[in-house]
Amino acid sequence: MKVLVILSCLFFNLNSYSYSIFTLKPLDWSQVKTVDVFIAGFGHEMGLQFLSSAITRAKVHDERYPESRAQIILWAKEWNKSRDTAVLRNRGMRILYANSRKLKNKYIFDYLNQLPSISSLHIVSHSAAFAGNAIQKSTSRLGPENFPWKELSSKFTPDSYVYLHGCNTGFIVAPAISTLLGRPVFGSLTSTDFQEIFANGNWYHNNAGVGQFPSGMTRLGSSGELYNESLSCQKGFCHRMMANRHPYRGYWGRYEVGLPYYRPFCNYGSSVNQDCRVGIAQAIFTTPTISSRSWEDKVLDHMCPRMADAATFDNCVAVLKGQAGSRVFIGKYLGCSLKGCDFKLVKGRNRNGKVITNFVGRDEGVQQMIRDFNFFLSLR
Repeated sequence: MKVLVILSCLFFNLNSYSYSIFTLKPLDWSQVKTVDVFIAGFGHEMGLQFLSSAITRAKVHDERYPESRAQIILWAKEWNKSRDTAVLRNRGMRILYANSRKLKNKYIFDYLNQLPSISSLHIVSHSAAFAGNAIQKSTSRLGPENFPWKELSSKFTPDSYVYLHGCNTGFIVAPAISTLLGRPVFGSLTSTDFQEIFANGNWYHNNAGVGQFPSGMTRLGSSGELYNESLSCQKGFCHRMMANRHPYRGYWGRYEVGLPYYRPFCNYGSSVNQDCRVGIAQAIFTTPTISSRSWEDKVLDHMCPRMADAATFDNCVAVLKGQAGSRVFIGKYLGCSLKGCDFKLVKGRNRNGKVITNFVGRDEGVQQMIRDFNFFLSLR
């Protein structure tokens, strides 16, 4: 089969490259027509949470789609070939290739360019608002200006999308990549952090001491109702990376504006076409969601923050449904369309005297969230 030959040649030629390639299960490559690609960046101080978030997303895709659609994960070098391989084998992954060199943009492009077609691309890593995702330490970022996105545009299927997990990917990078690819691209408009599944069956950010999950409550050891089968959280099947409910505060600046969810951009064409709508719907549909019973449940889980106090989520739901409620985002709500967001850049200095660039702008209020909520509902 042609597809099998292409994939076999691809993997054979990668033995000098700089990352691990693996799948969640054995695949019949002769049946593969399109691929969901997940790129997990190096963890460093984050441990293996980027890897776990990619595995969790890949498993959701595996259950949503038939055998003709494969899920492949590229993992940047964490330690070395031997140790990285052991991590994957302990998690039951099917390793296609592993080595000890660093993952570079050229290798990512060469790999993607040889796939039969791409149904989705997920990048789970550190990120910065201007430069884009950092896949490997001390290598070029995977941004709009230093990666040949346009040359890959023909590889993406009509219902495909790109999802940029990581901090501040939606201000500049996501709209720019959307233009180059002609596809919907999701990006964050504040800092992002990891969530895990806790004993009450809900997702919470996993930082202790800041009111992010109920006091004394423990994380689940298995995936609960997330999949059709129960899988081990220690093996990476219970993580997701979600936006925070406040503007970004950190190394790159103190931003005034933002939104508490990943937002899609279709920054191409003259109007919102059907391909854009379908791609956005596919992305929300495959977000890891516990006990979702309806499309509205998925949209609410995608948009609404979860904290130790259940009233945080409940208040967000009330606001989005027009049932009053109080403020959802602890900061100025950024105004956005599918083409991009309305902000200004202001120079400043941080406490160490470093020159920084802050994102500021008018507070659009909760109406921005309500507009997005109604748009997402219309995609069902």
